[in-house]
Amino acid sequence: MDRQDELNQILKNIVPIDAKALEEGKNYCDRLAKPLGALGKMEKMYARLHAMFPDNIQLTKKMVMIYVADNGVCDEGISSNPIETTFIVANNIRNGKAGVANIAEYAGSDICVIDIGCKSPIYPDNPDHILNGTRNMLKEPAMTRQEALEAILVGYRRTVELINQGYTLFGTGEMGVGNTTTSASVIAATLGLPAQEVTGYGAGVTEKMKAHKTAVIQEAVTNHAPYSDMIDLVSKVGGLDMLGMVGTYLACAQHQLPCVIDGLISLTGLLIASQLKKEVLDYCFPSHCSTEPGYRIVSDYLGLSPMLQMDMRLGEGSGCPLAFFLMESSVYTIEHMPTFEEGKLDRDDYVDIR
Repeated sequence: MDRQDELNQILKNIVPIDAKALEEGKNYCDRLAKPLGALGKMEKMYARLHAMFPDNIQLTKKMVMIYVADNGVCDEGISSNPIETTFIVANNIRNGKAGVANIAEYAGSDICVIDIGCKSPIYPDNPDHILNGTRNMLKEPAMTRQEALEAILVGYRRTVELINQGYTLFGTGEMGVGNTTTSASVIAATLGLPAQEVTGYGAGVTEKMKAHKTAVIQEAVTNHAPYSDMIDLVSKVGGLDMLGMVGTYLACAQHQLPCVIDGLISLTGLLIASQLKKEVLDYCFPSHCSTEPGYRIVSDYLGLSPMLQMDMRLGEGSGCPLAFFLMESSVYTIEHMPTFEEGKLDRDDYVDIR
């Protein structure tokens, strides 16, 4: 089976969330001794999780999938960080010396660092490693279609391996200098927006560098158009990290398991995945609202409502363990609250203002 056929088979096996079980979860929340809908997003999360785990919600075994990849467009001077930063920070994450590693440890989550395209390979003899960084999208397509498809399948296979090991809650993260540039490019090309609307400061650039970054994005998106389909688009102006995330989203959706989104790059991966199969959205939970302008645009486009407003822009998947904690707290709270009958309250005394 070739890569496109394999992807098509995966997409075929993804179904919408169980509507009946979703309604059961909502009705359960409405029987609890509280004003109707008073727990807000906690109730919405619980109902969706109930639909994925109709017998018993299991979230104890958690994993943040961190995809590491470099981007050839860094040759254009669009980042203040040297490209070696990717390799250094990725190893810091592996060694527990980075933000996401510390948050994950506190939240009781594991992390998996996947070198899908670091310029300096992190692991020897790594079958997941597709390229030593993508090509410069301003000069040529970032990757071939086959390389893009393989990146999705790497993410899918690695996630399925972990599902088979008993993991039931996932999050997506990344490390790669220049990936806010590739993300803004994919967003602009997909939604037909000018680069200026979706380009932000990334890890930190001057106003002059931001203007240059915006111009590079606009030129690349324009030069590579038209695009035959989503894979063609991402292969031309995207990155390997976001494609690995696509694989994770597809694997979770196929196995009807929850997956948490981090910031801009994670959300761009979800935008890609949703263009391939819209039902993927049923199984994804946005953690926090990134400060990057493209995040709000895509979040609104996909109809998402992030859990947290923390002014975060670290990346790495750092928002995922925070969301894990909120999801587990929501389940525990709702499953341990008394019903109206147990709390000796009359539901008819409460007005439903939702």
